[in-house]
Amino acid sequence: MTHPTRYLVRICVFLLVIIAVVFALRDILIHAFMVNPGLNGVIIAILLLGIAWNLHLTLRLIPEVRWVTILQQPREGLRVPEPPLLLAPMARLLRARREENPKLTLSTHTTRAMLESLEARMDEGRDISRYITQLLVFLGLLGTFYGLILTVRSVADVISAMPSGGADLAGMFDHIKMGLTKPLMGMSTAFSASMFGLAGSLILGFLDLTSGQAQNRFANEIEEWLADLTFLDTPAENTPNATQKDPQTEDAIRAGNVAILRKLDELNATLRHLREPTRQPLAPLEEMLYQLDENNQATLHILQNLNNNIKQHHAEDPSMTHLVQEMGQKLTSLRSDIAHLFQRDHKTRSTQRRED
Repeated sequence: MTHPTRYLVRICVFLLVIIAVVFALRDILIHAFMVNPGLNGVIIAILLLGIAWNLHLTLRLIPEVRWVTILQQPREGLRVPEPPLLLAPMARLLRARREENPKLTLSTHTTRAMLESLEARMDEGRDISRYITQLLVFLGLLGTFYGLILTVRSVADVISAMPSGGADLAGMFDHIKMGLTKPLMGMSTAFSASMFGLAGSLILGFLDLTSGQAQNRFANEIEEWLADLTFLDTPAENTPNATQKDPQTEDAIRAGNVAILRKLDELNATLRHLREPTRQPLAPLEEMLYQLDENNQATLHILQNLNNNIKQHHAEDPSMTHLVQEMGQKLTSLRSDIAHLFQRDHKTRSTQRRED
């Protein structure tokens, strides 16, 4: 793990340069500060708060790095200290995993959850630093507008209070000089607030950049360390053993396929052999059915004519009513028998077509 000391050194060197510049310009800065000590004091206080916060963001990485280093390189007799605040959720998960399996391994879901928790905690600190930087810019602009308001009001007062008429020129000039004091004070307020606000945001911007680099470096190294402990749940077909086939296994599979095809050919031949004896008795039966169909058609025609003749005789002789009814019943029964025989013949032919 990379120690954040070099980032701390960079921050300290930058702050020393800023202190040297402030010391060199102390007279001008003191005069600008005293123009509006209330607003400028608030800006300086927020600047110091932002510097302290960025130093805290960098300094808190030191115990985190020390804890991860001890966990990465365990030694006999060396007790792992209590986890720091930033890695507390990760420490609980790692401790639970280590109790289940002495050889620490993590799933992809667990690794992703720990990294997201770490990034969320670090983003909270950086969001506060960015807010302080933007607050300094806002206070600088607020002081600028406040100073401009004072300037415009003072100029209006000077113009309205100027003597008119036959006043002497020397008195008018003295009045203008006294009246311009307030507008100049307003402009000083605007410029001083803007200077302190923008300079403070510039200082905090560099500190936020440096502390962000330290945190990103720490997060990247944590991610690399967890990646070494993570196992991937790859499907079986993606493994090398699944893609490499044994030649003996391929020969055995090929031989089994040939045997299956041979058995299927034998089964088809057996089925064809069994259908042949069934077709031979059915051929004479089909001829008989065709002949019976022709005879039945002729018989039906004759019976129809006979029925018509009987009906004519029945109209002439009422005593033949019983004979006519009996002939009608016989004719109906014969028709149903013929229809049933045709249905059986149709089913037999359909079955033969499906078997073929």
